[in-house]
Amino acid sequence: MRIGWIGTGLMGEPMAARLLAAGYRVAVHNRTRAKAEPLLDQGAEWAGSIAEAARERDLVVTMLPFPADVETAYLGPDGIFAAASPGTVAVDMSTSSPELARRLGGHGQVLDAPVSGGPAGARSGGLSVFVGGDIGAFERVRSVLEVLGTTIVHHGPAGSGQAAKLINQALVANVTLGVCEAFAAAEAVGLDPARVRESLRVGVAGSPLLDFAWTRLSEQDLEPGFKIEHLAKDLGLALGEVGDARELPGTRLVLDLCRAVADAHGGDRGTQALITQTMPTAHTEGHR
Repeated sequence: MRIGWIGTGLMGEPMAARLLAAGYRVAVHNRTRAKAEPLLDQGAEWAGSIAEAARERDLVVTMLPFPADVETAYLGPDGIFAAASPGTVAVDMSTSSPELARRLGGHGQVLDAPVSGGPAGARSGGLSVFVGGDIGAFERVRSVLEVLGTTIVHHGPAGSGQAAKLINQALVANVTLGVCEAFAAAEAVGLDPARVRESLRVGVAGSPLLDFAWTRLSEQDLEPGFKIEHLAKDLGLALGEVGDARELPGTRLVLDLCRAVADAHGGDRGTQALITQTMPTAHTEGHR
């Protein structure tokens, strides 16, 4: 199978690397070629444009930061729809807008298939993949998705995968804030955070997200596993999709806090930087 891969960032690069390791022929494109060099060293072909990445491929995958990037990649004059051959399946694995996914799905065999699991899951192939779109197209590329993820669920028509992923993001946001508040509370009352984590992780509060965020906070490390600006984008999309049907007050609160972190410390901080809104004095200086 000939695969075109567009977007080689924190998630895209290790995901494409897994396909190369599985023996697929992969042509990669990224706005900054330097970020694709590790894949080129592993045998990927360089595609100098989105159109080149899409031309004469069986499958085209996009993994891009924002809905505007996705829209340009598909609908631009030199985009995927303009260049791809009839019968090509396109899979958008970005976390994007359900409304945009529905529009793209109307053009043919386009699946929305955002993922959860972070860079570690991308490297290990342990991602959860939320799929929406044509069931026939899904079955055609299921074997490729199985290289990338261990939990692959088809949620319904185009846009369903994005909607399911946004629900995931709302939950992630609220849990992350809870972890940050718990860490701040442990420090505030003079407990050893390492011992508190030891107690928490085996109970009902335990989770991979607790382990990740608590460890980063203990090390005063605000570098991203997932960027705060991307979480803010996802929460805005989630609230926009739900509309007036549900208020989601916790999600709105975390969105406001994400924006405050981005304004104060930059949008490229990790989501654990929400700690700066719970203990701003103790967690502003000294973090990297």
